[in-house]
Amino acid sequence: MVRWCAAGAAGLSLILVAACSSGRDPAPSTGFGVLSGQRVLVLPVQYVRAVPGGWVGGAANAREAARQADAEIAFALGEHGGRAVWVTPEEQVSGLRRRPSIDVDPYVLSADELRREGGALEHVRDPLYGELRTLAALFDSRYAVWPLEILHEPAEEKAGDRLVLRTVLLDTRAGTVIWYGIVRGGDQPPASSAALAALAQRFAVLASP
Repeated sequence: MVRWCAAGAAGLSLILVAACSSGRDPAPSTGFGVLSGQRVLVLPVQYVRAVPGGWVGGAANAREAARQADAEIAFALGEHGGRAVWVTPEEQVSGLRRRPSIDVDPYVLSADELRREGGALEHVRDPLYGELRTLAALFDSRYAVWPLEILHEPAEEKAGDRLVLRTVLLDTRAGTVIWYGIVRGGDQPPASSAALAALAQRFAVLASP
């Protein structure tokens, strides 16, 4: 069952999500309710594509752009609030440094199959499943939200290009893809810092229960 759907809105107060679900859970509107009261892994951005004008946020390369996106998303989640405790990529790396025997790098997860299959993938497999289980156990987090990939959406008619974010909600214990969809940014130039900040805010509104 395909769980690819569109998220976007004229303002940050509302995110409209086209009907889509795993068949077990309703599509989220302005928050992933299952995350309420939970410690939630916020996985790092894994992929960034070049956009018109260069790289997202004015970065020098894809790696720098991904790390800028992580910082903007962490800030937006903290600013937006919600009823979840977010375990950011920075916190994950800090925790892993204190446990050098754990061989998992949140910035280099085995995400290629999920990226390729998208909403058609109901369960993640090893090695990604094992990586997620390890991180979840370390930080006592059942669920993970994953801003998987940032790219731009070409202009249609009078609309300008805009940033979009492929987003995944995962149950790390079962390895289940609960939801897979797209968050759409505003109409700022895709390479600008403003476009990245706006996209992060929309992600935070979507994810925060």
